[in-house]
Amino acid sequence: MKKFYLVYVFLLCISQSICGEEGYAFKELYEIQVELKGTDRISINEGMKLAFQNLMLTLSSNSEINSYPAVSKAVKDSEKYISEYRLSSEDDSILAIFSFNGEEVRKLLSENSLPLWIGIKPRVLLFLPCKSESFLIVDEEEILIKRQESCSEIKSKINSRGSMRNIVFIEPVLDLIDLKYLNLYEPRSDQDFLNKISSRYGLEDWMICYIQNEYGLLITEPFCLSPISDFKRISLNDMVDTLADELSKDFQLNIDPNVKSELRISVSGVEEHKDLLNVERIIETNALVYAYSISSISSDTVTYLLSIRGQVSDLEKLMNVNPLLTNQPSQENGIDLEYFYQVER
Repeated sequence: MKKFYLVYVFLLCISQSICGEEGYAFKELYEIQVELKGTDRISINEGMKLAFQNLMLTLSSNSEINSYPAVSKAVKDSEKYISEYRLSSEDDSILAIFSFNGEEVRKLLSENSLPLWIGIKPRVLLFLPCKSESFLIVDEEEILIKRQESCSEIKSKINSRGSMRNIVFIEPVLDLIDLKYLNLYEPRSDQDFLNKISSRYGLEDWMICYIQNEYGLLITEPFCLSPISDFKRISLNDMVDTLADELSKDFQLNIDPNVKSELRISVSGVEEHKDLLNVERIIETNALVYAYSISSISSDTVTYLLSIRGQVSDLEKLMNVNPLLTNQPSQENGIDLEYFYQVER
């Protein structure tokens, strides 16, 4: 039976608070910045394709997304999805910011049953030994400066790639407790140390990246290790992609398009007319909902009758990642889902 992925990202961004780190939503426009080789038409077209591929990678959190036939075809016609673009310069670089039409992008994703990200960013402990003096062999100031520059560069690259792949990297503060663990486990292995540190920070996953070899010499290509990669030495980008592909499995929703459901959902905390409009916007822009109507209004509670693709539990997962809605235990018979609409007054 054919299945496809639908996720909360199909919710239209109705306020800045919805578009936070937790609960990513589709916007009317997506701005993607890339560097161009020139200002000629060929360079701009190549930039459009690259920007579109980057957008697909971000929205799906799947490294293989750009190899899907539907996406490969769309990349060749990426101008179709662009509302506007702007050129600028920074130092010696030519930059372009492409604004992609959210509605057209959503249509591409939904009609081709593509894997989509549900909107929650996993957090991973990142440890860079080059930032700890315990790992530095200080011999000459010039070499130390190069190490520091390389360390800053790799951190910037990791954060940039992580942002594209929807991962938040958390670095240890290296306070007295961290340093105590560092000195305690240094004679044994980085694995023991990082298992202890990640546990302290409440994180399940970690990665460590090196810019120098066992002799303290800078290496041309930094490499990273992680339990998720079975501790194999792989490049920075490959490690981030490996983490993203593995961890995003928990944040993708697999919907059977042949299943249709009807349910009643009540939303309390709807005190003003604009609250009602916002709640209806959340419902009507949800990709699973193909029909809805108001069943009743009582005090500050509105009850809706929804017709959806998939099961009630699928819709619940999507609604639960919306920061404006708080899931409530169902108190009434005949009500499948209950939420409290919370907004600052």
